[in-house]
Amino acid sequence: MPVNEPIDLAELRATLENAGNPWRSTSNSITRLTEEQRVKRLGVPIDEAEHTELMAARDQHIEAAQAAASQAADLPAAFDLRNIGGLDYTTPVKDQGTCGSCVAFGTVATMEHVVRYIDRAPYLPADFSEAHAFFVHGRAEGRTCETGWLPEPLLEKARDAGITFDDYFPYTPQNQDGSKLNPDWPNRRANVVNWTNDTNDPVAIKRNIATYGSVVACFEVYQDFFSYGGGVYRHQSGELAGGHCVCLVGYDDAQSCWIAKNSWGLDWGEQGFFRIGYGECGIESWHTCGVQGVSLRAWLADQRILGLWSNEADANVWAYGELRGWLSLGGNVAATDSAMLAELAASKSAGTKVGLFEDSGSVRQVYAW
Repeated sequence: MPVNEPIDLAELRATLENAGNPWRSTSNSITRLTEEQRVKRLGVPIDEAEHTELMAARDQHIEAAQAAASQAADLPAAFDLRNIGGLDYTTPVKDQGTCGSCVAFGTVATMEHVVRYIDRAPYLPADFSEAHAFFVHGRAEGRTCETGWLPEPLLEKARDAGITFDDYFPYTPQNQDGSKLNPDWPNRRANVVNWTNDTNDPVAIKRNIATYGSVVACFEVYQDFFSYGGGVYRHQSGELAGGHCVCLVGYDDAQSCWIAKNSWGLDWGEQGFFRIGYGECGIESWHTCGVQGVSLRAWLADQRILGLWSNEADANVWAYGELRGWLSLGGNVAATDSAMLAELAASKSAGTKVGLFEDSGSVRQVYAW
């Protein structure tokens, strides 16, 4: 898309004031950039026909999103993954830099949140590699910082091949190949178990958020969004700048908004998060996907064992790690399960930490000392 002339922030603030200040415009790390640099922090390619369709159906999308509150009466009226019973299941906000890799950040954040939330493990060190997602999986599809990408093909890759942890391929905001990817990455990875396309289905979006913790969502960004500093965003002024992918972490029917995690650092928005009105800018109606489960294959961070459980049934031995929660102990060979159980019981009694190698929810190896 062509780069627009920057908007006048003073005029934007006057427009917001006339509208009753629905949200706050402020100077931040993004407004201090040039317009060309700002656009590079997007990354979802926009098709003109899709844009026209979204614009034409804007009022219908708003009505559908607001109606979802009554259609999903079994769901809570508000959900915020940052505060579930006083616990925060989100991972830290990141910064994609001057590369159109937002799809990797929105998708990876969703995977991190889902694995934490469904297992109720808010302290699990889930830090997956946006570099692997974009510069390996995306590159294989001909995608670059300049072209951006879409969440659907990335979710297919995340399901079928997996995405490694960040320490096996740290992110830098520039086009690159996979030469820096640790060759052992198949033994340190996360895989999407299942994903759904929830585009144009706000009830399904809410249900996936409330059940699994987060959803991947794309929307159209207008120039005024760059200066967002808080409140419930609705487009007020400026031209279309491009498409963007984020991670939805909640919603609030009373405010008629979604709660989202962005990838522009902590200095932007509400400490890296933002609220956006139902139906706004195609947020529910353009490449919106749920992630229904994430499996791990990796050595987990050393941790104490807080609980052990078993009964008379074979292959029914479980351990509770302070960071990971409940995991099954293999279950293939009873003698092996018994040996691991004895090692973990001794570590639990001594209060020492152990290393656990997890594969799809089961402990396959134990390192105790």
